[in-house]
Amino acid sequence: MKRALPLALLLLWSACSSGELVGIHVALAKDGSGTVTTRSLVDPATPSPAEARSQGVTWSARASLHCAQGRFQQLADLKIGDGGLRFSPRLGDDQPHLRVFVPRGPAVEWVRALVPDQAARRGMAKVYDPTGRTAEIGEAVRIEITVPGEVVASDVHPGGRGVEAAHEKKRAYLIVPVKAALEAGEELVWDVSWR
Repeated sequence: MKRALPLALLLLWSACSSGELVGIHVALAKDGSGTVTTRSLVDPATPSPAEARSQGVTWSARASLHCAQGRFQQLADLKIGDGGLRFSPRLGDDQPHLRVFVPRGPAVEWVRALVPDQAARRGMAKVYDPTGRTAEIGEAVRIEITVPGEVVASDVHPGGRGVEAAHEKKRAYLIVPVKAALEAGEELVWDVSWR
């Protein structure tokens, strides 16, 4: 089920910066099943309830964050984008491991599924932050994995400008700037292990 949230509410609720509004969160169970949540930045055609229930205003711009959540039976079967982001778990060992393949290039669908082009993101920034301090929103994608144990390593190869892999307790994350993801280059390989 998809939900559109007014970006004004996200200012209050979001723990991510304006650059990391978009992303993918995977909650993995020991048996390889779990849930996936996506957050995509979109320019909606349908007015929000706040617009529809207001008077004395002519609305001129919109920006929404569409959130969707679903279940998967095996993480290895989950793919985001045609031939795109894919997961290769090794579970059941003393040291479980997950490898995530993150394709890069001008035509990668997994990025385009989450964010519009840069000009649209800059236009939406004016809706998100009417003070004008935010020049662009959705300039980075946050891929986050919650695992059934304590994360001991989170590394990405090859490195790149603005690409960051880190971990904290049961959670590992990878931040990929949209610009870096859309540049031609070697596929990123993100390795996460836990105990």
